[in-house]
Amino acid sequence: MSKDNFNFEEALKELENIVSALETGKVSLEESLALYEKGIKLVKEANDLLNEAKSKLTNVSEILTDE
Repeated sequence: MSKDNFNFEEALKELENIVSALETGKVSLEESLALYEKGIKLVKEANDLLNEAKSKLTNVSEILTDE
């Protein structure tokens, strides 16, 4: 998933799928490690989006309180 078309909701759905796959215990060790790595990357990207949204909301709040 590239940053340009990264969608928070899609990332959460993918994370849910990863967790489900890992919880089944039916994936190999290699697959588990790959899924874990992908999950960590998704969490980081989602967190970056949340921080960006928080920053935008803070800026809007500051503009509104200055008026």
